[in-house]
Amino acid sequence: MTAPQPSPDDIDPALARTLQRFARLDADTATPGLSYAQRRRRLSELQARLIRSPLPSIARQDHFLAAEGREICVRSYQKKGQPARLTLVWLHGGGWMVGDLNTHDDLCEHLAHFTGHCVLSVHYRRTPENPFPAPLDDVMAVLQWLHREQGSARVLLGGDSAGGHLALAAVVRQLQEEGSGPMAGACIAALLLLYPPLLPDARTSSMQAFAEGYGLTPQAMQRYWQDLGQPRGIAAQWLTPGRCDAEMARLPPTVVMTASHDILRDEGEAFALRAQQLGAPVQLLRAQGMVHGFARMLAASAAARQQVEQACAALTQLQVAHPCTQGK
Repeated sequence: MTAPQPSPDDIDPALARTLQRFARLDADTATPGLSYAQRRRRLSELQARLIRSPLPSIARQDHFLAAEGREICVRSYQKKGQPARLTLVWLHGGGWMVGDLNTHDDLCEHLAHFTGHCVLSVHYRRTPENPFPAPLDDVMAVLQWLHREQGSARVLLGGDSAGGHLALAAVVRQLQEEGSGPMAGACIAALLLLYPPLLPDARTSSMQAFAEGYGLTPQAMQRYWQDLGQPRGIAAQWLTPGRCDAEMARLPPTVVMTASHDILRDEGEAFALRAQQLGAPVQLLRAQGMVHGFARMLAASAAARQQVEQACAALTQLQVAHPCTQGK
């Protein structure tokens, strides 16, 4: 029997309306003289403003930490009047090229609200100006700062889309450098990955089924991978962290959430199943009726908020069931 063909009617109506608003915004926004990256960044900011709905219960503050030859801006989110449980370092999506602290305000506020953690959003260097592993180097610098300067021995790490890729790459790198690097003794206590891109050469069924009409396209994803660069040496392993089986078997408690109507769905789910086969404590969730990027549309979709809340609850439960043993 032939499987039914996916339809835009199957996705959450609120997300469908948001995609239509984004498409009109794209068509109506003139950006003469801007490069491809500059145009995408501008549109990403405008999209975020279109559906922004701040949570008054969350306190936000910008911080600047010094790294070698650069300064990294991070933004903290914490429930007002309540001590944070742990720190959740969050890496924003956007194809490693688009997205910033402002575009992910809603998501990070909700993550702080749902988890009770202090969420630390990282503005890492973006491509094409800063090819890989520059973004990953910034992530490691923030983790090292938390471990050495702030005394945080246990942190949580997560990201949406390209940020999920960077979060997994950071865990792989930390495991490879365990015992000898600047993060010796540190513990990444858990990992939350929302619809991460993991295969530069993906030829999956979902890549074909959701190629048009669902937001992210194969052509855009190909461009993002291309501009990410082709590093050599050990960094080449970090570019495709889902293929590092030795480190996959040693992952901390990890929640992977994919979107049902997303070109990246199959590669994310294949990674999660492979990690489970290798013995890692990984839980896979598929967000039904969701498209790529739904976690950035929480102000527009109650269903999207419920999915993110479910992912946060699963992360807490999995972390309790599998305490962190890294760095011990």
